[in-house]
Amino acid sequence: MNYIKNNLIFSSLLLTTLIIFIVVLIFSFSYSSQSEQLLLKIKQSQNSIDQNRNKILPFIGLDYELENARSDLENLASIEREQNRLWNSILARENNIALNWEPEDTDSINADLTLQYTYLRNLCREKNITLPGSPSSNTASPFPPNNLTTTTEFGFGFESYDGNWPNFQPEEAQKLGKQMAIIKQIVEYLSKSASDDHSLRLVRILRESVGTIDDSNIGDDKLSIDEFKHKLLKPQRIVESMCFEITFVGITSHARTFMNQLAPPYLLRDFAADRDTTSFSTTSYSVTPNLITPDPGLQENSELPIVKDVRSKYTFLIEYVTNLDRDHDKFFKSTMTQKSLDIEVMKEFLEKSGHSKMIEQLIMHYEKIKKGRDES
Repeated sequence: MNYIKNNLIFSSLLLTTLIIFIVVLIFSFSYSSQSEQLLLKIKQSQNSIDQNRNKILPFIGLDYELENARSDLENLASIEREQNRLWNSILARENNIALNWEPEDTDSINADLTLQYTYLRNLCREKNITLPGSPSSNTASPFPPNNLTTTTEFGFGFESYDGNWPNFQPEEAQKLGKQMAIIKQIVEYLSKSASDDHSLRLVRILRESVGTIDDSNIGDDKLSIDEFKHKLLKPQRIVESMCFEITFVGITSHARTFMNQLAPPYLLRDFAADRDTTSFSTTSYSVTPNLITPDPGLQENSELPIVKDVRSKYTFLIEYVTNLDRDHDKFFKSTMTQKSLDIEVMKEFLEKSGHSKMIEQLIMHYEKIKKGRDES
């Protein structure tokens, strides 16, 4: 006690320090607990931030992606519009024999074929076209003979049905009728290629079979398209078509004129030209003398010019487009079933791609699907 009394100041200072220490210690324990709670909250907040960041991560740059998507949509709509124009021009609906075909019964198609034999044979005779088996023109003269006749044997791709008409099913008979009309037009194109000065010799016309009965009766007129699959559109499932092959012997102008007439829906898929080596393939004759008297000095040292009619055998593989395998209605209706579909974007695409006529029908289809989805 005496020590405390004698060192009152020191004792007071010590007591004060002790009190401060105890108070600080109490505050330390109190704030330590709060700090742990705050750290826990900070950690929880950080975890929440990370989770939210992961959620929004796929949407970072969404505006940029959306802009690119709209640009791609514009490009796709432009491509689709150009594709429509291309394939519609190839299909040539107004001039397409298959699309404008009026169905007939099998007996009528048989009668039409009989008339077509006569018509085409007479046409070839009139247009200086020699058919297989008929006598050729006199090759020693540039002028065709007046008594040129044609055979009654050549069937223009339908030789086996000349006087023999099997019991075709209606669908197969309709396809035969379409082929008849197409071959008739092809021969008419050929007749426009011939000339009075240069005869044209038709070698053969082949066509693909249209069914089981036709396949068993078509004979030598059958065109096998297996070897031409890489040259045709039909095996690629782009179009529906009928294929033909025509071979004739003539001069270059014959082939050029014939080729120029093959406008859509005719597609020239292959072409071959070979020098014809038959005995009557090349004719030579003197040019008609000039009415002006030539110089005797020049005449002695010159020969008369020789004109050679060099003939070649031309083969054309033709694909006639009968329809397009592009079912837009089916495609867009299947697209409408997607839950993520934006109907406004779809309408915009249809308008820009040239399918605006389909919008109303497709919206009705979409509303029906949406109603059924909501009810379920």
